[in-house]
Amino acid sequence: MSPDNYSQSLFSHQDGELRYQSFPPPYKTKPAETGRDEEQVIKELGKLLAAAKRRLLVIGAVTVGVSAALLFQLSKRPPIYSGSFQLLVEPVTTSESRLQALLSQTEGNKFATINGKDFGLDYATQIRVLKSPKVMSPIMNNIRQRYPDVTPEDILVQRPFDENEGTRILAVNYYHGDPQRVRFVLEQVAEGYLTYSRESRLTNLRQGIQFIEGQIPGFRERVDIIQEQLQNLREEYDLINPDFQSRKLVEQSQFIESTRMENEAKLAEARSRYGTLKKLFDEGNVAAVLSQDVGAYSPLIKQMHDLQAETTAAEARLQEEHPVLRGLREQQGALRLQVIREARSVLEKVQGEFQSLEERQKIIISSENIINQKSNLLPSVMRQHDDFQRELLLATETLNQYLSKLDGLKIDAAQQEVPWEMIAPPGPPQPGATANRKTKILTVIVGLVMGIGTAFILEILNNVFHSPEEIEDETRLPLLGVIPLSKQLKKVSRVSSQPRKKVLPVSSGGGSSLGSSISLSSSYATLTHPYEVSPFLEAFRSLYTNIRLLRPEQPIRSLVIGAATPGEGKSIVALHLAQTAATMGQRVLLVDADLRRPKIHTKVGLPNFRGLSDTISTDLSLNDAIQQSPLDENLFILTSGSLPAHPVKLLSSKKMVSLMEQFQDFFDLVIYDTPPLVGLADASIISAQADGLIMVVKVDKTDRTLVTKALEGLHIAGSSVLGLVANGNKR
Repeated sequence: MSPDNYSQSLFSHQDGELRYQSFPPPYKTKPAETGRDEEQVIKELGKLLAAAKRRLLVIGAVTVGVSAALLFQLSKRPPIYSGSFQLLVEPVTTSESRLQALLSQTEGNKFATINGKDFGLDYATQIRVLKSPKVMSPIMNNIRQRYPDVTPEDILVQRPFDENEGTRILAVNYYHGDPQRVRFVLEQVAEGYLTYSRESRLTNLRQGIQFIEGQIPGFRERVDIIQEQLQNLREEYDLINPDFQSRKLVEQSQFIESTRMENEAKLAEARSRYGTLKKLFDEGNVAAVLSQDVGAYSPLIKQMHDLQAETTAAEARLQEEHPVLRGLREQQGALRLQVIREARSVLEKVQGEFQSLEERQKIIISSENIINQKSNLLPSVMRQHDDFQRELLLATETLNQYLSKLDGLKIDAAQQEVPWEMIAPPGPPQPGATANRKTKILTVIVGLVMGIGTAFILEILNNVFHSPEEIEDETRLPLLGVIPLSKQLKKVSRVSSQPRKKVLPVSSGGGSSLGSSISLSSSYATLTHPYEVSPFLEAFRSLYTNIRLLRPEQPIRSLVIGAATPGEGKSIVALHLAQTAATMGQRVLLVDADLRRPKIHTKVGLPNFRGLSDTISTDLSLNDAIQQSPLDENLFILTSGSLPAHPVKLLSSKKMVSLMEQFQDFFDLVIYDTPPLVGLADASIISAQADGLIMVVKVDKTDRTLVTKALEGLHIAGSSVLGLVANGNKR
């Protein structure tokens, strides 16, 4: 059953009706989801801090114990000796540093700076080189002849100061329990590193020079090949200036296009003119053909017209055989032949012009095709030209870089290279105080971790509520009161006094012949109880006030005080709550419904000869059973009476229901003290008939799972849980 279902316990079945227990704003239940992750994180951190505070003694004890044990074991170990030496790997003076930087600064050396701190030396890489097998192998061969178990990982190479300070020193350290071994190893490493600085570094420079010199001819050949290819491309496509060539082709294309369009217009005109003249000539209208050139043939045309007119006139006057007419006809025939010849000449001339325009059009189209082909090829040619130029530029830059690197390496190799200087040679090994201090700190940390782990395990095993807030959060029920732990709480002793009678009117109930009134025996005596202002008593006043505020419109008349397990202080809470209500003017009846292990009579010092069990099982009058408390005149107590064999049978009887109704009618408030909830049904039976139940949970004692189990049982029984009381709070 989830904690969310506990809210359903606020609904109770009584008298066949479903009743809901409403709460005022001060006691609103918390939602299952707060919707605020930050608050949840803060709350969880608070729980962790509270748990650490509770287990602070355990954490401290385990930390001290474990740390002491580990330190004792460490004290028996032999001492560890440490030794070191330091190498100056770069010039110290500013002038030497600047000279080395200028001489070593090449295109490929990005670390060589004049104003920087690392004049050309990459320390991270240099340390890796010193730890590499190539450098360490000859050194380790010499060391292992005497100490075979030494490994390169045992030797530490580092910069002894912060890298931002620009130190030019490398420090080499070695730790071991044998001081002679420490000194021997460091001497061999120092000698090997100095040898590396004198020989190996120069060898690397020479190898670099040979490699670059072997690469330069290939780069030069590559540059020559690309230059030749670029020259051939320019000659083939006349690409002296590619941009100018492109503009020239565009201009030529535009000119050819305009010329073609103009020639097409002339050709069309000539074709039309020739067709017209050819048609007129074929029809014999040679005069019309000659009329195309009136300026040149107007006399001939006039002569032909005049001869025609003269012939026509002669025909009208003369006979056909007349010599004059015959002569005119001969002249007319000769003239016609001449006209035909001239007309044919005109036609041939027009035809020649037409054919000339056609030939010109063919030439223009051919030229246009050539220009278009060049224009179409130009982008690919230009792209190829650009590719050759880029390749040439890249090859030239690469060649220049290699030449520059070659010059720089030659300068580095030619100059007097300063070898590394031993500024702090290996000295007598010293006990490793730093290592011991670190070990002690680590030991304390291990002890602290084990202490925290032990406290965490104890916190898990001790599955109880540690604070009222935890009770309220996990049960999601209103926290009505917090009772502080009172070390001065004493058992109330009975005060001897003469009993007296007090007649209290009650209405008769079924099954009991009480008459119209009952008289209650009283052992009341004047008792000055300590109701000074104290946290303990103020807590019960606050609890009573909160209970009254639960239902201000319909006051609670009866309630059950229960607990999940024995020993949680429910009887104390019931007694002091009843006493507080009586002090505030309420007529209160405190019923000891624990028919198994009753305690109320012992706490108030009253006899338990007759009580609740006797009233249920016999016809005992309530006048004879109810006693007045010596603590307050408004407080009346019904003890448990004799212990029955079957308490559940009595508590679930109709007589018990009738008595509870009579109690509620006569008294302002009835409080029932019941047995534990887990494993027993007594409290569930009584709370189902009362206005509600208040569960007492003792801080740092009550098991969480038992509280959950008790709430599940109350929910199944239909009991209304009004809220919780946190008892025994130490804060």
